Amino acid sequence: MPAPDSPVLTASLRGELRGWAALAVAALAVAGIFALLLAFARTPKLQNLLPWPWEQFFFKALVTHVVYSMVVWFLGALGALTVLSTARISGGHPRAGSLGPVGMWTAVAGFALLSTPALLNQGEPSLNNYVPVLVHPLYYAGLGLLGGGLALGVLRLLLNLPGAARIEASDWGVASAGTVFLMALACFGLASALIPPDTGEAAFNERLFWGGGHVLQFVNTLLAMVGWQVLSERTLGEPPVGPRLFAASAAVLVLAVLPAPLFYAAFDVLGREHRDAFTQLLWYGLSLPPAVVLLGALGLTARRRSSLPWRSPAFVGLILSLVLFAAGGVMGFFLGVGDTRTPSHYHASLGAVNLALMALYFSLLLPLLGLPARRDGPVRWSFLLYGVGQILFSIGMFVAGAAGVPRKTAGVEQHLDSFAKYASMLVYGSGGVIAVVGGILFVWLASARLLSRRTP
Repeated sequence: MPAPDSPVLTASLRGELRGWAALAVAALAVAGIFALLLAFARTPKLQNLLPWPWEQFFFKALVTHVVYSMVVWFLGALGALTVLSTARISGGHPRAGSLGPVGMWTAVAGFALLSTPALLNQGEPSLNNYVPVLVHPLYYAGLGLLGGGLALGVLRLLLNLPGAARIEASDWGVASAGTVFLMALACFGLASALIPPDTGEAAFNERLFWGGGHVLQFVNTLLAMVGWQVLSERTLGEPPVGPRLFAASAAVLVLAVLPAPLFYAAFDVLGREHRDAFTQLLWYGLSLPPAVVLLGALGLTARRRSSLPWRSPAFVGLILSLVLFAAGGVMGFFLGVGDTRTPSHYHASLGAVNLALMALYFSLLLPLLGLPARRDGPVRWSFLLYGVGQILFSIGMFVAGAAGVPRKTAGVEQHLDSFAKYASMLVYGSGGVIAVVGGILFVWLASARLLSRRTP
């Protein structure tokens, strides 16, 4: 990524970067607002203050919360990184330059449409895997505009790769994430074309987003790897792995998802074989490349253990991200069928991606916009609270699942009939509260800088 002492951002690219960065942080803010509305909907007396019947609104708010926090936030961050990589490899004057601003504003339009059905209490919620939806034309249009807008930015980056004089390892990582994202869009398109029109809404949405949703996990992993590479260089003076090994690791993830579109020709899109093919793709294709970078980063910190910059927010974010990702990987080998060990795995893994991106915001994106944090302390605390909270949250869920607590349940349906179940759920709840406080602090600090009038 561009170093602070060698900026390549023109006024146009800087505005585009700020737009994507603001969109991503706004996604977390909207997710937080809907989380608050969810709490209202589940609280006696307060639920009556909502302008809609809370029973109808609850699952609509849940869908919107998940999509903004787990889809829009990640894709917005990828959009921002795409701008930086394009700026670096093109020297600030990219070919097909107009694709970027058009893509950014298209994504902003999609962002606005996604929350509209929930706020109007319209559309039926579909709690399918990966990308839950509200069955409403505005919601699908919002997803389409968001994906199409990011695709334009990715295409501009890929068009500028041939003949580039200098391509950093992290730029290869961003380009790889963008390429995998385009393949996810292809999977969504193929599924939409192949699913029979008389399929029920629940089954339609589950299979529409099943394949592409799996591919998006490769995008998220590449985002974490880029974060580790950049954060390590900026805090320890060297990357966790060499540029060739990093580029090769990113390329392996791209190669791993190449068969994904072919699954739509090989298997019935509604069949068990199609479902299992994507599960196996994730299981076998996603493990090794991030492990290479993660082990390199852990080895580097072990060698530097006597002089680690613990007061650096970026380094704290890096370490917590590595720990969470490693914990999520270990948990992934002990998943239950219907208990809370499954969400413990993906909450730890996605929490690691979150931390890597959060740290990139304050160590890279905001400084390049001339908007660095005024003080390191609050930023460091936001990472500590979020990271430690996520660790407790995930461990509590894992132990609860091992004790037999079923997933997607609440209240008496959890059957907390033993000390192990009760105690582990207390750890889970406490960790969740701590993580939410850290997330709110991050959104507050990042939003305050992005809304600042200061410029380079």
